[in-house]
Amino acid sequence: MVTMMSTKLTKGGQTTVPKEVRTALGIADGARVYWSFDGRRAWVSAAPADPLEVTGEDDFYARLAEAEGARATGRVRDARAVSSELRARHGLA
Repeated sequence: MVTMMSTKLTKGGQTTVPKEVRTALGIADGARVYWSFDGRRAWVSAAPADPLEVTGEDDFYARLAEAEGARATGRVRDARAVSSELRARHGLA
């Protein structure tokens, strides 16, 4: 389903991205948006947030807890063990 909205263009060529669009695309204040244009239509998109960017102390501790949980449940393995397995599998050990 496509939703259509309109905003007004200022004399300086500026417009407001509707809140619903900003929320859906994850566009935060100060974020860069990208425009595509085919000669008839224009699209706006947002670059994905950097998954490695830590936004604060709470975010840091939340990511640390998530990583510790992943390790405890076996979803993450020791890099040396994985490297050894791959070397053995390919006759490099």
